[in-house]
Amino acid sequence: MTIVPNWAPFQILAGPADVYLAATGTAFPKVNEAPGGSWTNIGRTEGGVNVQHSNTVQLITSDQTTGPIKALRTDEGLEISFSLIELTLENYAKVLNNATVTEAAAPNRKTINLHQGYNVALFAMLVRSYSPYGAFNGQYQVPVVCQTDQPQVAYTKQDKAVLASTWTALEDLNASSDPERFGQLVAQTS
Repeated sequence: MTIVPNWAPFQILAGPADVYLAATGTAFPKVNEAPGGSWTNIGRTEGGVNVQHSNTVQLITSDQTTGPIKALRTDEGLEISFSLIELTLENYAKVLNNATVTEAAAPNRKTINLHQGYNVALFAMLVRSYSPYGAFNGQYQVPVVCQTDQPQVAYTKQDKAVLASTWTALEDLNASSDPERFGQLVAQTS
C-alpha cells in the first residue's frame, strides 16, 4: 500500500487511496492485511479516487396533501472513478476491457489491441484507504465492477499523461444478503 498512516483527528480522512482489481469471486483481504495473491494494484492515481453513490427517488404525493408523503427508490448505483498516471500497458489493458498484453522481440515491445468487442470484462475491486477510527485501514469491497464511460488519455505539453476511467458496480447476484449486492465499506477499529 502506498498511502501513509492516518493521524488524529482520525474521523477527518485525508490522503490517497489505492485501487486493486481481481477476478470476480476472489476473496477480499481482511482490512488489516495487505492485498496479495490475485489482487493487482493498478497503479498510482492523480486527482483522487472518487466514489459516487447515485440513486433516483420518486416522491409520492396525494390529492389531500401539498407535500410528498412517501419516497420510493427506483434505481441506485455505485461508481468509482480515477485517473491513472502509471501508464504501463498492463494497467492500460485493465481499463480497456482487460485486453491481452502481447510481448514480441526485434525490437522488444509490448502491444495491446484497442478494439474491445461485445463482451464486457468484469472484475472485483478493492479501494484501500483509511479508517475513521484510528491509524488503521478502511476499504471498499466491490464484488463486481466493469469499466464504463469512455476512458480517455490526455497527453499535454505542460503536465503528465493520465488515463481517466469510471467503473460501475453491478449487483452481485451471489451476495449473501440483498444489502451486500454492491459490496461493503469496511473500517478497522482496533
